[in-house]
Amino acid sequence: MLDTPRGHHHKTEEWQVLDGKAGGAHAPMMTNADGSRILKPLDQGDRCSREIEAYRSLACSSLAPFLCACHGTCKVQGAEYMELDSAYFGMTGATATLDIKIGKTTWEDQADPAKIAKESKKFEEVYSASSAMDGFRVAGMKAGELVLNSTNLKARFSLKTHEFGEWLLPGFVASAPGFGPLPEGSAGMCRPDSRGCELDMKAATEILAKLKAISAAAEQGFGGTLRAASLLLTREMRPGGHWAVHLIDLAHYTETAEKRDDNFCDGLQNLVRTWEEWCAADPPQSWFTVCCFARK
Repeated sequence: MLDTPRGHHHKTEEWQVLDGKAGGAHAPMMTNADGSRILKPLDQGDRCSREIEAYRSLACSSLAPFLCACHGTCKVQGAEYMELDSAYFGMTGATATLDIKIGKTTWEDQADPAKIAKESKKFEEVYSASSAMDGFRVAGMKAGELVLNSTNLKARFSLKTHEFGEWLLPGFVASAPGFGPLPEGSAGMCRPDSRGCELDMKAATEILAKLKAISAAAEQGFGGTLRAASLLLTREMRPGGHWAVHLIDLAHYTETAEKRDDNFCDGLQNLVRTWEEWCAADPPQSWFTVCCFARK
């Protein structure tokens, strides 16, 4: 998974800014000309080296097939980046993105007490009545005009578990132009207009199978614990379009002797169960149309 030496240099013209800044990084996310790889900005210090080492360790684990291949680190205009395969490679037209954080506890077991107190307080204030209690929560989403980010998620206290089946997952597998914007209001009290969009339930069922495969792989053990890792789901917003699922944000991986990471595995199992219940339910036809087109 790591096939390029650390610290190599790329010419600036080989890369272009992808879309603003990545998280709290000071440099922009970048992509190459054909869209096959991205550059993810790395924080300075310990977290930078830890994320690289996490990729090295997990590349030898049962989770390896579900990672974005990592090609080492490089520098562009003096900034340090990690070079990864793009989760969007081969996709054309409008695309949808869904970032789901896995695990009720997002801080490391050996974290500084002050950090644990801060994160625990944040959890109680923002996430204690949300799907995070079941071990998974939305970190971000973009599908047409339906955009979920840290600002509006915090304002509405994230999403309740039942909202995944009611509108979040339908919004993710909707065909372009997609659902309307998310109205203001607390979790469970409002949802976006479906605008009569078709849903690609074939893709939804296939993605569920991939989630089950990731869950089964995690149950085999992966040599440590993962905190604040996410599943990144991407798809073309059309019936039969391409889709992908990758495990990302590995900076808080800690090697341990424990066979099972209960926090990660339980959260992933609950997400799978929620997704499965949605796929099995009779959809409310009054507000969206289901389609099951063959993949092209």
